[in-house]
Amino acid sequence: MYSFSDKNQKIALVGCGYWGTIIAKTLINLKFKNIIIYDLYKRNSVTLKKKYNNLIIENHFENILNNALIKNVLIAIPPTQSFTYIKKILNAKKNVFVEKPGVTNIDKLKILNNVAIKNKSKLMFGYIYCYNDYIIKIKKILKENTLGKINYLSLQRQNLGPIRNDVDVDYDLTSHDLSIINKLFGKLPKILSYNKYGILKKRISDISNLHLKLDNIFIDINNSWLNPTKVRKISIIGENKMLLFDEMNIGEPIKIFNQYAKYPRIEQFKKKFFESKAQIYNGRNYNVKTISKPALNNELKYFFSNNNNETNFKLALKILKFLKRI
Repeated sequence: MYSFSDKNQKIALVGCGYWGTIIAKTLINLKFKNIIIYDLYKRNSVTLKKKYNNLIIENHFENILNNALIKNVLIAIPPTQSFTYIKKILNAKKNVFVEKPGVTNIDKLKILNNVAIKNKSKLMFGYIYCYNDYIIKIKKILKENTLGKINYLSLQRQNLGPIRNDVDVDYDLTSHDLSIINKLFGKLPKILSYNKYGILKKRISDISNLHLKLDNIFIDINNSWLNPTKVRKISIIGENKMLLFDEMNIGEPIKIFNQYAKYPRIEQFKKKFFESKAQIYNGRNYNVKTISKPALNNELKYFFSNNNNETNFKLALKILKFLKRI
């Protein structure tokens, strides 16, 4: 049921839009041969098949439910529309991989978890950065205390599109950053304040600025799908060193800056107190070499190969509850 090695197994993909296309391409790259695709709008599945001719179009969702040879179904449709699909698939005793956040209603999320437990089916949510080799490396760096005591994080996720019309930028983008914070520290921060701007539509935020605190660490998250350039950066400010993860820097995405700033102790001040200045230390900076595979490859391998599930109901509920507070 969970075999990654069985490349001939029948797999169903529900949703043939932007992310569904990326999932289909990844499944093909992973050498799966029997990929059945379905979309409520047939033109989407036809368009996808034109890109990858070996895909199999299914025009009736019920046929996926009734096909006993299909054990694993991947869902990439808007979270406001996914509940009924997921519930039916789980009741058919099939495993489900659904793109984050899964659904936008807490009660519905709990129902899906109960249905999965009842039918002994796997329900996995697509928080892709939990399977990103660079994020895993950063977590190791923090665990080794390479940067010293962590004082501040800044997470930036900006681009021009894709622009959603059913959920705002926090459900689409900030959910990624929350999963990263949880991955690094094992918990989510408290909300200090936030600002959200609806530019294109009044009820859907296109730009979001969150100001948070996790224990003694201050955190800023800035996200926008109305930005002229693509930005994917995480800055971590430690007491002894600083780290920059620039996802768009393909060659050198993780860099450690051997520098810091601090004020001297009171006994080190000069004669006049007002002359005291923060001391800046600049050392040798260096790139962190990391062997990395495409995160979606890692994520899908995990779905097909492991009964345990890091991006499970517990994480999905934690993040959804957070999103409901902003």
